[in-house]
Amino acid sequence: MHAGGAVQVRAESAVRVAVVELLAARVAGASPGELALRFDTDVDLGSEGGGLLGEALAVEHIDLDTLRAEGDRAVVTGTCRARVRATGVALVGEFALDVAVGPDGRITRYDVLEDRWTAPGPE
Repeated sequence: MHAGGAVQVRAESAVRVAVVELLAARVAGASPGELALRFDTDVDLGSEGGGLLGEALAVEHIDLDTLRAEGDRAVVTGTCRARVRATGVALVGEFALDVAVGPDGRITRYDVLEDRWTAPGPE
C-alpha cells in the first residue's frame, strides 16, 4: 500500500474536496462500506457502476492529472496502480470520472467514463 503524504486542494469547493477525499480514502484502504458513507442514498453510479471503488482491486496509488470543477460538478482524469486481490496481479489504469455533489457535500453522481487496465510488466 502507498504510504505517506497528504492530499491538498487549492481552490476548495465541495466537489473538489469530495473527490480528493474519496480517492484518498480508497488508497488508504477504506472498505466499500466506509466509502459508501460519502455517497448520497440516491447516488447515480452511471452505466459502469462503482469502477475504482469495488472490492476486487487493492488500490495502491492514484495520480490525478486533471480535476476540473464548476459548481457542484467535476470531471477527473488520472492513473491508478492496483492489484487484483484474488491473484496479486499488478495493474495500471487510466480513468476519467464525472462526479457531482449535493448541498451536504455527499456524492450524488459518480460515473466512470473510462477505465483501461494493463499489466505493467515485471516488477
